[in-house]
This record gives sequence, C-alpha cells and structure tokens, in this order.
Amino acid sequence: MPNWISITVTDLNDAKVAALVDALRTAALAEGQTDPTRRITQEVVDYIRRKIASCAKNLLDADTAAIPAGLKAMCVDLVLARMKGRLEIELTQDERDRITRHESDLNRIAACTDVVEQPDNAIAAPVQAISSTPSMKERASRPVWETY
Repeated sequence: MPNWISITVTDLNDAKVAALVDALRTAALAEGQTDPTRRITQEVVDYIRRKIASCAKNLLDADTAAIPAGLKAMCVDLVLARMKGRLEIELTQDERDRITRHESDLNRIAACTDVVEQPDNAIAAPVQAISSTPSMKERASRPVWETY
C-alpha cells in the first residue's frame, strides 16, 4: 500500500451511508453546477498539505491530490463536514468532537510534534530564502591621516 493516497467518493461512501453521501453530492445544485465533491475534497487536501508543509521536516508528495494514508479518516471527516455545511446540515456532537480532534492533530503535525508518513514520490523541499538585515560594525573613529 502506498504511503500517500488520494481520497475518492468510495472513501466517503465507506465512512457514511451512501445515500447521505449521494444527497450531499447532488442536492441544492445550481443549474449547470457539477457535483462539488471533487472541489471540496481538493480544498481539504490542500489544507492538510499546507499543515504538513508547515513543518520543515516534512516532504510533500508530487501528486497534489495525495495525503498521507494515515490521515485518510481525518480527510474524509473534514470533507463530509464541509459537504454537510454546504447544505446547512448540523454536525452531530460526535462529528464536532472528531473535527476538533483532527484540528488538534493537524496543529501538532504543523508544529513538528507528530510525524506523518513520508511520500512515495516526494517533491523537493522548497528553498527558503534567508533574509538577513545588513549590519554595520561601529569602527573607532580615526583621523584620516592615520589611515595611510
């Protein structure tokens, strides 16, 4: 099994009753609007990847749709919560507790306290520009004629 995976509709169906997932994917669409699941999933994946990248020790997978396999349940929960929010469906207390726990986990990952699986196809870590402020040493003032 790969270390990093992409989240699919099947993953969402496995986590919740398929009929609910179907309703979240198809209800309240504007004329011509497509299923928002892929867009919402990518927003959550981007959020998780930003948290992972906040720790300089972590690498990201070259596949921008991939997250560590160990964060699959987290990602699915966050996607479903956003989809429910889209339809103004209240989260259960259990769902709210899980979201709070996931946010705490992501903050620990960003702070380099928790580790994630290393990607199978890592992209090079971004080079961070080191910005320094020029400093000037104070020299003892000497008369011009003493410098020759």
